[in-house]
Amino acid sequence: MKPSRSHQAQDRAGATPRPFVLNPVTAVVLSVFAIASSLGVSSAHADEQSGAVQFDTTFLQIDTQRVDIARLARGNVVTPGDYTVDIVVNGNRVARDSVRFVATREGENARACFTRKMLEGFGVDFSKLASDHEQPAGECIDLAALVPDATADFDFAEQKLSISVPQKYMRSMARGYVAPELWDSGVNAGFLSYNANVYQTNANGFRSTQEYLGLNAGVNVGGWHFRHQSSTTAATGQATQFDNIATYVQHDITKLRSQVTLGDAQTTGDVFDSVSFRGAQIATDDRMLPESLRGYAPVVRGTAESNARVTVRQNGQVIYETNVSPGPFEIRDLYATGYGGNLDVTVTEADGRAKSFSVPYAAVAQSLRPGSTRFAFTAGQLRDDSLQTKPGFTQFTMQRGLTNLITLYGGGIVSNGYLAANLGAAFNTKYGAVAADVTTARTEIPGDATHQGQSLHIGYSKFIDSTDTNIALGAYRYSDAGYLGLADAARVRDAALHGGDIAAADRERGRLQLTVNQNLSNRGSVFATVSSQHYWNRPGRDVFYQLGYSNGFKYGTYSVTAGRTRSADGTLSNEIMLSTTIPLGHTPHAPMLSTNLSSGTGATSMQTSIGGAAGEHNQFSYNAYGSASQSASADVNGNAGASGSWRAPVAQVTASASGGAHSSQVSAGVSGSIVAHPGGVTFSQTVGDTFGVVEAKGAEGATILGATGVKVDSHGYAVVPYLTPYAMNAVDLDPKGTSTDVEFESTAEHVAPRLGSVAMLKYKTVTGRAALIRAPRLGGEALPFGAEVVDGSGRHVGVVAQDSRIFARGLEDSGTLVVTLGDEQGEICRIRYALPAKGREASAYVSLEEHCIGASSAMARD
Repeated sequence: MKPSRSHQAQDRAGATPRPFVLNPVTAVVLSVFAIASSLGVSSAHADEQSGAVQFDTTFLQIDTQRVDIARLARGNVVTPGDYTVDIVVNGNRVARDSVRFVATREGENARACFTRKMLEGFGVDFSKLASDHEQPAGECIDLAALVPDATADFDFAEQKLSISVPQKYMRSMARGYVAPELWDSGVNAGFLSYNANVYQTNANGFRSTQEYLGLNAGVNVGGWHFRHQSSTTAATGQATQFDNIATYVQHDITKLRSQVTLGDAQTTGDVFDSVSFRGAQIATDDRMLPESLRGYAPVVRGTAESNARVTVRQNGQVIYETNVSPGPFEIRDLYATGYGGNLDVTVTEADGRAKSFSVPYAAVAQSLRPGSTRFAFTAGQLRDDSLQTKPGFTQFTMQRGLTNLITLYGGGIVSNGYLAANLGAAFNTKYGAVAADVTTARTEIPGDATHQGQSLHIGYSKFIDSTDTNIALGAYRYSDAGYLGLADAARVRDAALHGGDIAAADRERGRLQLTVNQNLSNRGSVFATVSSQHYWNRPGRDVFYQLGYSNGFKYGTYSVTAGRTRSADGTLSNEIMLSTTIPLGHTPHAPMLSTNLSSGTGATSMQTSIGGAAGEHNQFSYNAYGSASQSASADVNGNAGASGSWRAPVAQVTASASGGAHSSQVSAGVSGSIVAHPGGVTFSQTVGDTFGVVEAKGAEGATILGATGVKVDSHGYAVVPYLTPYAMNAVDLDPKGTSTDVEFESTAEHVAPRLGSVAMLKYKTVTGRAALIRAPRLGGEALPFGAEVVDGSGRHVGVVAQDSRIFARGLEDSGTLVVTLGDEQGEICRIRYALPAKGREASAYVSLEEHCIGASSAMARD
């Protein structure tokens, strides 16, 4: 059926007279009267029917035409059945699961049906309920009847079930906690990430080219994740070099809060120095903890005399507030705040009385919260390309937080001809945090004496509240002449086994790293750093000093840094550097102007650059610079260049070029990933170890918010390059840029992926065309205003508006629409339509003129 002429043309041709049509102002006025009338007429009945609303349609009656709004009296009525919904408890999303809804009274919304297991999973503590509710019977618990003041509200349009339970009936859970039951293992998938670049230089007439290709491949099957990393390098005049960086498989162990790794990896550096190995390791993964339980923070304990408010401040800022019941309380989920600073706790009682106390807070790397444990067990072969003989070894380490004040740690290493043991403790005191441990090692050197010795390690950290000073003794280590670490011992033994010089390997004697940061409030900040290192088998010390000051001014920021380096052979080098950064404007894409001036060891250089980002989603970045330097021989060299990058949906492309008096340089690179998943193969930007795949059929052009440059491709897929493991990630789609024939049922999904998994995020879309159809009945009588319109499969596609107009979405190119005329069965009419071929209409929507034919006539016609 072809579209008819315009309405005006029909009227002029003497077509069937159109019914009376309300103009917009009249419709608004009548609607106001209708609402006012309904508030008065049906208030009593509303009380009886728990939220039902009756409208007096007298004010909406047009001549003899009835306005059908009965189905709108209760909004979206929830019918009994099973619904897959997002479950939100006290504002936190906890699950996406199937929930059964059961009928209550006829005509009313069905209510959600919960089991005890479900409620316990949501955090409801049944031990805190009254005795007559402790053992709820049946598999369909009425939450409101079971838990005082609890509610369960279902948003049918969003498919979201919001549950509210008073906090006193909930189990205590740390902030940011995501139950392991919600950790998503992802789908079976594979990916290949690549980073390719070519760099060419021309200096003094000699041209050289260097090419690089780095690969990172992965395959996920079930909960096992296979990973491989390698690189290939080729340069002018050199042989092509291939490096196998790492190959391993990994799986997490939920009950032990740990990862098991088989293949190439590195040991943890919590107790002993980290080394590379090939073998097996099981080690604690703190990412499985909510962020509020990671790192070190003390437990705040106190007692409340009433329903009190507890406020925790650090350095004058409120970092935590909560309500507590009368009696003892504990706060265990404070976020770790770096080096700390004493916690000032205020307990405000219900009658306004307040009491305060202080909790010491200083942390070093070895510090753990009370009750927390870290462990690692490794067995394998030492990976060191400089060794001809690679020894096997076994290492075990453990840390345990005993109280706010004490953390114990230690471990042991057993290897070919080598033994080591460590024992230490970390202390949190009002004078700062201190960690001290002693390592004893015994090394058997073939053809030489057995070496045995100890190494003392001390770490210190203190934040001084009164002066806003932070002091960190990063590491102080002193080792006697007989001590060797695992890596040093392996090199010495390897040299002895193959006729090398056992004295060539460095044997560390002492190491010091000290950093002081001083905040000067509105006058900037100052820092000082000192590091020193010396050895038993060679004279001298390697010493580095650095002092710096930074501040802001009206137009930007500046900093001044001075440093001195003295090597073991007595060589001195000094450097002073001045840097400024000035934004050139106040718009989001305003470029930044940076200037660096440095002088030292007889040479001076100056560099100025301007850079920024461009594009609607900052997908473009650029930088241009110019520099000049003067050497000790008074030679002046100048150089200028530019670089840029584009984060495209399927890759990132970079390029640069520069030139000077006697040299030039050009480079280009591309990086990205190819991801194979259950829906096919998708090209994307470089992915991290944990990422997601978006499935939104028909939504080509939709943008992934928070992932610069990422869009849904023509197959309906996109890759979210990075997701945070074991935490709830929100991934939102921006429909802008998609076809008008696509409608999203949801534009947001949440997922808590396991480490290394590939999460599949499916967004429901309705694909079909949109049309504005005027369809009066054959006699010219208008369709009931507000009547529901469904397609041939019974799917709701629109409602009848004024003058028998229907705006319908998600239509096929041709088909039948059904309009309900009344409450009696069979009071329907059908509209046969055929949309014009795509591309013939300049408008986004199609406008048709059809007729609504009665049920009996329509069936006879069909």
